Amino acid sequence: MASAQSIILHHYQTSPFSEKVRLALRMKNLAWASVEIPNMMPKPLLMPLTGGYRKTPVMQIGADIFLDSAMIIRALEERFEIPQLDLPGHEGLSNVVGSWADGKWFQTSVAIIFGTIGDQVPEAFKKDREQLSGRPFDTDAMKAVVPMMKDQWRAQMAWLEQRLTGGQGAGAGNWLVSTKPGLVDVHAYMNPWFMESALPDFAAQCFKSFPRTADWYQRMKEIEGQTPEDITGEEALEIALHAAPRLKAAKTEGELQEFEPGERVAVAADDYGRDWVEGEIVIATADRIIIHRHDEQAETLNLHFPRTGFMVRRLG
Repeated sequence: MASAQSIILHHYQTSPFSEKVRLALRMKNLAWASVEIPNMMPKPLLMPLTGGYRKTPVMQIGADIFLDSAMIIRALEERFEIPQLDLPGHEGLSNVVGSWADGKWFQTSVAIIFGTIGDQVPEAFKKDREQLSGRPFDTDAMKAVVPMMKDQWRAQMAWLEQRLTGGQGAGAGNWLVSTKPGLVDVHAYMNPWFMESALPDFAAQCFKSFPRTADWYQRMKEIEGQTPEDITGEEALEIALHAAPRLKAAKTEGELQEFEPGERVAVAADDYGRDWVEGEIVIATADRIIIHRHDEQAETLNLHFPRTGFMVRRLG
């Protein structure tokens, strides 16, 4: 039964960033609890935990809330060290691959998928994504660029094929950077999974051009882990209400804006979903910022953000 020590993932099944985290959980064979959240606003049971941050997924451990898949996976690596996914000798490489997969390749995927199925998307979803992105959900414009974006998408998949062909010990049974799967594989897996889920015929066409990538992807899909426990958003809120954030010594290191512990700041994503979340600094370093905040429904919380991809500004 889920408790303050449990990993709780707030997600929905078709979210590619959620699948990235679910894959990491499977690879680490961790027990976890699942809270199914809406794929659009409103998210009334999530907002008290995140302070207004609306993107998916969100991980909760007691009263510690982890925002963004990069921060979630980093926290899993730190708290549950075995098996290690950020493989020795490749530290830092996974961040580079993740930045590409979450950025350029993902945006190419989005253009193709919604340019193809945009006419089938409910109006409520379109309006939600307009609010999220800050620009029109222009189905006709996306449809017009689909052929060119498909070329771009396949060209990026070709990089995986090149790596699997030219890497150390290349051949069937190998992974992107090692003789076992790691975090680089997790990041690279996300867009093929997203595309296969949404447009299986196009994904199959690309896999046909890249047999080593097709083999690698199939082996990634076959990785098994523990079946999650399903809990409700109300239960997750109750767990946060009766928990306390994990004790951490307050500190800041080399802050270019000269932030200090206890200072009130606001944090928001720098690309889309720019909902500013306010709180007091607990830790601010080059790779993360943790802020402390209070909510009537969840009491005291620590919110963990990665530094890359997020803006921080001083309040008051």
